[in-house]
Amino acid sequence: MRAPTALWARFVPLPKVITAESLVLTFPEKRKRKTKEPFRREKPVQDDVGDMSREANPLGSHIYFYTHITSKRVIYSLYQNLYNNKAMKQITFMGKKSVPEALRKDHWTPFLTVSFTNPSTGLKAYQHLRELRKLHETQWDIELKSKKMKERSKILQDQRGNSIADLAAICKRDVKENEKVRVRWMNIYDAEYAKEWPECVVHDVETQKGIRFHARRMGRFVAEAKEAGETPQITAKEEVPQVEEGVKAEAQIEAPKVENMPEVKPEVVPEEPKKSGFAFWR
Repeated sequence: MRAPTALWARFVPLPKVITAESLVLTFPEKRKRKTKEPFRREKPVQDDVGDMSREANPLGSHIYFYTHITSKRVIYSLYQNLYNNKAMKQITFMGKKSVPEALRKDHWTPFLTVSFTNPSTGLKAYQHLRELRKLHETQWDIELKSKKMKERSKILQDQRGNSIADLAAICKRDVKENEKVRVRWMNIYDAEYAKEWPECVVHDVETQKGIRFHARRMGRFVAEAKEAGETPQITAKEEVPQVEEGVKAEAQIEAPKVENMPEVKPEVVPEEPKKSGFAFWR
C-alpha cells in the first residue's frame, strides 16, 4: 500500500461485517467547477410549412423574392438560396456601377415567398415575372429621359412595387379555379402595392426569426378542401339598442330627480371705487 492510502485507512472505521466490498476504500468525489453555459440562439418558431421532402416539392412549387436593401432591386429564385451565376443574369445594366461583380449575401434579403399547389403554374409565373420586370426596366416614360442618368437609374432599379403588382396580375390570369396560391410576407403592408388580389390567393405572415438574409425552405402547400354544399354559418349577435341623434336623443335621457334641495344664492361682493386713469409720478 502507498503511504497516503495507509494513512487514510488508519482513520476509516472498520465495518461490522467484513466482506470483499467493505475492504475496498471509497474516496469522496471531486466537486466539479461551475462553468458558464455556451451562448445559444433562440429556437425558431415552428410554423405549419407542410411536407419538406423533395418529392413533394418539385421545381416550381415555390418562388422566392429577394430585394436589395438600398436600391430595392428584385431577383426571383426557384431555390431557397441565391446562386451567383443564375442571379447575375437577371441584373440589367442601367448606368455606371449598376451591375456588381458578384452578389453579397448581406445586401440581399427575402421579402416574399409564393407557394403554388401546381408546380407547372409556378414555373409559368416565374417566366412571366422575369419578362414583365424586363419590360419595366427597358420601356419607360419619356419624362425620365429629361432627368440625369443617376436619378433615372435609381428610379428604374426600384422594382419592388412593380413585382408585387405583377404577381397579383399573374395569379388573376394564370391560376385556375381549383388551384390555390399562398403568399408569405415579411411585411404584410407590402400587399398594398397591388390594387386587387384574386380569391385564389391566401395571405400569410412569416413569423420565424433570423431570416433577414436567408429565405426559409417552404414545405408543400395543400389547400384546405371544402366539402360540397357546405356554407359558412354566421352566429347571430345580440341586438344593440340604437339611440337617435339630435334632439330626440336628449329627450330619451331622463334627468335625475331632486327633492327639496335648498336654493343657494351667490354672495354679494361690494364694488370697489373706480380709479381715474391719470396719475402723477412722485
